[in-house]
Amino acid sequence: MDKTYYGKTLLCRANYEGKSIPGRISFSPERIDVKLVGFEDFVYFKHDASIALRLEDNQYCTVTPISTSPGSASTARHTCHYLTFDARQVILGFRPWEEDDRVKEFHFKLSNTNGLLDAPDIRRRITVSKLGDLPDATIIEARSGDATVTISYSYSFDWRDDNFSVSDAHGSVEFAKPKSVAEVSKFVAVLRTFFTMAAAIEVRTGDYWLVPDRDQEQPLVGGGTAPASFQLIWPTGQAEAAEENRDHQPTSVLRCFEEVDRKSTSSCLTFWMENWATWNPAFSGLLLATREGNIFDTSRILNACKWLESTPDAKQLKLDNKYELKKISEAAIEKACDLGLDLSDRILGAISQLRTESRNDLLKRLIDLTVQKDDPLLKERFLKDIHKAFNIRGRFAHSKFDHTSNDEFGDYVRCTQAVEALAFFLLYRKLPLPADHHWGYGPNNFTEYLVLPR
Repeated sequence: MDKTYYGKTLLCRANYEGKSIPGRISFSPERIDVKLVGFEDFVYFKHDASIALRLEDNQYCTVTPISTSPGSASTARHTCHYLTFDARQVILGFRPWEEDDRVKEFHFKLSNTNGLLDAPDIRRRITVSKLGDLPDATIIEARSGDATVTISYSYSFDWRDDNFSVSDAHGSVEFAKPKSVAEVSKFVAVLRTFFTMAAAIEVRTGDYWLVPDRDQEQPLVGGGTAPASFQLIWPTGQAEAAEENRDHQPTSVLRCFEEVDRKSTSSCLTFWMENWATWNPAFSGLLLATREGNIFDTSRILNACKWLESTPDAKQLKLDNKYELKKISEAAIEKACDLGLDLSDRILGAISQLRTESRNDLLKRLIDLTVQKDDPLLKERFLKDIHKAFNIRGRFAHSKFDHTSNDEFGDYVRCTQAVEALAFFLLYRKLPLPADHHWGYGPNNFTEYLVLPR
């Protein structure tokens, strides 16, 4: 959340059936709550309807409630009606955000990216540039459909030493065809999952600013106009997390250190945008696993198996054995008839399942794609651990499972890591990276499994 409103409670006013209803709105990272007071007048808004509030600082705040809760307080002489609700979305600007408003462009900031966006040559170019010769601060640029994503360094000019100074990277997305805020929220999910994968730690986005497709100039108090922008706030539902300061950070999967690295990372972001509809469940599985870090509770293995199963390339193949299975079916039906049994339909149904690749054959094939070196011992351990992981998942689904010893918990962690490693590598092998690109530039949460003691 932008620090302008962080921790503040402001007076506000809403219009309800032609009447002006006072109230207050309180901002915090985890929630934004509103209370409107009608006094003698009953107040009610539908929970899915946006409400335009005018704030005491003369900004307009368009809130979308999660749910609304009317109430009242009574004494012997009076009854005061009020309405309280938590907001799931807030848009602040010089006018109310209308239902038919669309977003032409939006800007955002990123949390710690674990060195992913370090580009020393670009920083150097910015610092040696002179006024009138504005530097190109672009780190990543990717296009897909009608969207263009740009990640750039922010910079400012210091008049004291006649030089530019560089600050953190920020992002922007331009839409050739303007989008609704709901469509923007889906696009944010694309960005969060990609940068989390690339950085090997969870990357959060925030401080969103929207550029509308109309009313692109807002009036100034002293006259004239300025480019219009609206602040978008999505409460997280939890207290604002401090940036982690780990002694042993995992190494980022991608990087932007040199021009060739930036081209590869841009290509990977393009792939992510183009394949979101198909890979969305797998991308989300990666985000959840990265968020958990070193926490291995019951849900960890459930998410790992779901992540692997949702990967498009982890589907069982249809086998080319139709002729052979037909002969087996005919022989089985004939034998059943000899024994006086009418099992034709059941035999055909059972035999037809043999046309699909077995799970064991599927996992062997996927492991061969993942482990591209001749290491039969590693492949054997990989296969054994993944089978065991699915067995554990089944036990969790049908009964309570407690680890009775440290060794048993160690097995659980190793099996979970095996499933996550396989799911990660199936995704990694699909990324448009050069042949000599090493997976990460060191170990990360998902590649550690390959270097575990045998």
